[in-house]
Amino acid sequence: MKRFIFKPFVLLAIALTVISAYLLGWSQIFTVNAVQVVGSPNALSEGDILKMSQVKIGGQLARINTRSTKENIQEIRWIREVDISRNWIDGKVRISVKAREPIAYFNTEQVEGQTIDSQGELFVLPGFSNPELPVISSATPAGALEANELFTTFPDDFRRSITSMVATTSSSFLLNATLKGRNIKIRWGDSAEMNLKIAAIDRLLALPENKKITVIDLLAPHAPVVR
Repeated sequence: MKRFIFKPFVLLAIALTVISAYLLGWSQIFTVNAVQVVGSPNALSEGDILKMSQVKIGGQLARINTRSTKENIQEIRWIREVDISRNWIDGKVRISVKAREPIAYFNTEQVEGQTIDSQGELFVLPGFSNPELPVISSATPAGALEANELFTTFPDDFRRSITSMVATTSSSFLLNATLKGRNIKIRWGDSAEMNLKIAAIDRLLALPENKKITVIDLLAPHAPVVR
């Protein structure tokens, strides 16, 4: 029977592997000394990120599973991207996040401050406020995206007059606007014939007999109806 003899370099390699595993996984040399969050909009949301990361001061750097940590953090809906890095020299863990970019407020009567991005993702961005974004109500995110696309094509002056939009379907819209100091509800219909519809609104509001109207129906823009 042959005896297996370990050569010195094999024994050295095994010893180094065991020592490295101990240093990385159990010793107090490579531990988390600090966690830095970059890209968070405020201190409150930074706390949420730290909580979801489950990275603890004093924990082992080698035991941080960056993949599962990213997945945990991305459960926060306003976060679009996450990157995690570890500094083995100073023990700092850096969590970098990129926020989704709101294009409109969405169904805020149901969820305060809720916004939607260009991919149709819904989220509340902590501390966010932008009065220039459209306020859109819709049964679906797809309807909101269509409404926002229409909103962005309006001329600047007309766009600023709109206080909110409702997507009654993905291709039919209701506008609430403040025009000439009056609150007007506009049944806009689909996105076709925009210039004709805006011209019809201007013409109708200029007529003396329409001083008290509150609704303009443009479903048939060549024959609009007021009431």
